[in-house]
Amino acid sequence: MIHDDPSYPRRNEASGQGWQEHFVDQLAASKTHSVGEAVKQCVSYVTLSNFATVDEMQILHQAAMDVKTQFSNNKQDDNNNDGTHVMGATVAAHYNCTRYSIETLLNSNAKSISAVFLNRLLRFLGHWEEEDETKEPIVDIMMSELGRMVFGHADWKNSTVKWYAEPDDTGTLHPEPKVNVYDIGGYFRIHEDGMDLTLLVVFNDSFEGGGTAFYCHHDDDNDDHDEGESEIKTPDRIERAKSGTAIIWGGLMKHAGLPITSGQRAIFVGSFDLLEKVE
Repeated sequence: MIHDDPSYPRRNEASGQGWQEHFVDQLAASKTHSVGEAVKQCVSYVTLSNFATVDEMQILHQAAMDVKTQFSNNKQDDNNNDGTHVMGATVAAHYNCTRYSIETLLNSNAKSISAVFLNRLLRFLGHWEEEDETKEPIVDIMMSELGRMVFGHADWKNSTVKWYAEPDDTGTLHPEPKVNVYDIGGYFRIHEDGMDLTLLVVFNDSFEGGGTAFYCHHDDDNDDHDEGESEIKTPDRIERAKSGTAIIWGGLMKHAGLPITSGQRAIFVGSFDLLEKVE
């Protein structure tokens, strides 16, 4: 809970081995008991440094580009085939951003890496095990608490993952995780994911503009825009993390992908619930 008592001690942004908390609502987050509570309340988010390797990111990005090439070729064939359907969100949600569902569109190597990312995150939120079995596992109490708070339990091994899914223009559902590719002018409008937790992994930083904007004070009634018009709301915080960094936040956090002014931005993103299996 967020404590309104002015005498209640306030805290600073928390950090630990490989992670850093970032306040979005400075006052509200400082009044929470812990980083887990702040993420659950959607007043802060966490970055995980060196989450993905260069090879992992390259394989996922290339798999998406292969589908893009296939899509372009199919649209030009003699059978008037309209190609592989890759658009997983409407223009009302984004502009000049193509979303490639790893499960339905990308190759087996991409699927394997996606599974590695999920396991890596859940292991981090439970306990980070050393590859060398002779070493004791490093248990991060604050990250373990974050996991328990956002999912409501800590039974990772006996749980089912439910990914957010959305239809393409044919009505076919394409679940996350997805590789999002933003070209020049591309952005994603302010929205909430509505799941327990979102994981975003930054593939590259060789572009200008862009970044993930977070909002704590945003009026949905003033969110009407023409097609191709970018968000003009002032974010409470903008995250432009380095390549290989992961960002995690709660499902009711309002956020957006800011417009790219040059280059191309690519990310892995997936929003999910972690459901306890019913015996």
